[in-house]
Amino acid sequence: MVYIWVTITLVLLFLTFILELFGANASASFVDWVYRSVENAMAPFNGIFQPIKLSSQSTLDTSVLFAMIVYGFIAIGLHAAIEWITRLLRASALRASQARSAPVVPNHVIQLTGPSGASASARLSPNPSGTAVDLSAAGLDAQRSYSVWLQNDQGNRVSAGTFQPGIGGTANLSMGSPAALPHTVAFGLTMLPSDTDPQATDVLASGL
Repeated sequence: MVYIWVTITLVLLFLTFILELFGANASASFVDWVYRSVENAMAPFNGIFQPIKLSSQSTLDTSVLFAMIVYGFIAIGLHAAIEWITRLLRASALRASQARSAPVVPNHVIQLTGPSGASASARLSPNPSGTAVDLSAAGLDAQRSYSVWLQNDQGNRVSAGTFQPGIGGTANLSMGSPAALPHTVAFGLTMLPSDTDPQATDVLASGL
């Protein structure tokens, strides 16, 4: 509404400027209506500049001209603000629409068991950057390091990080992988090579 008021005010100020410049008859109904309509808008600007008499009837009212410039800047600022708010609202509506239409990917809780008493429980949760992994493991070799991975539907393993179990071969940790959970088909832990064992060995693995 403010933007509309400023726009109408600019039009009326322009008409006032033209009518005064061409010496319009102030007693005419339309001219009188225009002059009365800009009284409030011109209140802050009256007396800033002295009107320039071009003839007995024609006046160059520089105060009106200055008011038009000021209100013009206000209109430009309001237009930019409205455009900015409109873009924000459209972007917000688009994100909300995409969120509603996006498929809901459930969390996966996986129980894994392996040789020598190794076991683990993993919770896989989708997030914007891939998959969050909350892992609890027991029965691992405390002297070895392990990698955690997710395998996608193309057969590629995507790492979620590496760790070394604590004393007693247990681990409780949270990790993240760039693998997309909807395309993940398997999850597991691999024992990494060491100085005495150059081979990497899958100790825990399970399909989703």
